[in-house]
Amino acid sequence: MAMPGSLYIGSIVVGICYGVRLAISVPAASELFGLKYYGLIYNVLILNLPLGSFLFSGLLAGLLYDAQATTTADGGNTCVGAHCYRLVFIVMAIACIVGFGLDILLSIRTKSLYGKIYASRKSKKTSTILS
Repeated sequence: MAMPGSLYIGSIVVGICYGVRLAISVPAASELFGLKYYGLIYNVLILNLPLGSFLFSGLLAGLLYDAQATTTADGGNTCVGAHCYRLVFIVMAIACIVGFGLDILLSIRTKSLYGKIYASRKSKKTSTILS
């Protein structure tokens, strides 16, 4: 059962996540891939937002809802209850877990890169101070 107001809290959390995602994409694209093809890489990184929304919300949720719904006398579909979207939530949860795992993998793989960037900036600051 949902708690009262949980839709508002969920909407706020999703909005914050989208905002952080858009803000982090700009420096991540330039630092990880360079600036030579920055526009192309940035657009590919941002393309997943509308594409994922279309695939998950439009296609997947609609198809799975129709599979759970019963046909009415007038030819439409109806479904009442939590079971209508249970499989959709499971698929989306699995997609989120896979995405989180890939984020962890990316942070592990880029740890040395950011260590080098931090070390070079630190050495530049100390050389500027000593000069």
